[in-house]
Amino acid sequence: MSEKLEPRPRCLKRGGRITPDDSKYIRGRVEIKLPGEETGAHVTEGKEEVIIVLEGTATVHLGRRIVKLRPGFAFFIGEGVLHNVRNAGRKRLRYVYVRSLAPNEGHHGH
Repeated sequence: MSEKLEPRPRCLKRGGRITPDDSKYIRGRVEIKLPGEETGAHVTEGKEEVIIVLEGTATVHLGRRIVKLRPGFAFFIGEGVLHNVRNAGRKRLRYVYVRSLAPNEGHHGH
């Protein structure tokens, strides 16, 4: 019987990502947005997402609704929700996003 290897620990620093080699079910990374930058409106088809603000203020647009998140705040975005994360502040925005694996994505999708 072979021993199962322990998963390698991941430190999500600038540019760090959780990849298919790290996890079967989640993906994520640290994002940095300068003032005025945004992700662009998108829908996480078949996925759920959590945003955790580390620095700056994130303005999350959910249709007509706008939510401002400061450092230490976490925000859940459900499957199929149109959203956009924007840095409307004057300082850099740094946040972690973690999302579930989409059913059609398989264990090696991006």
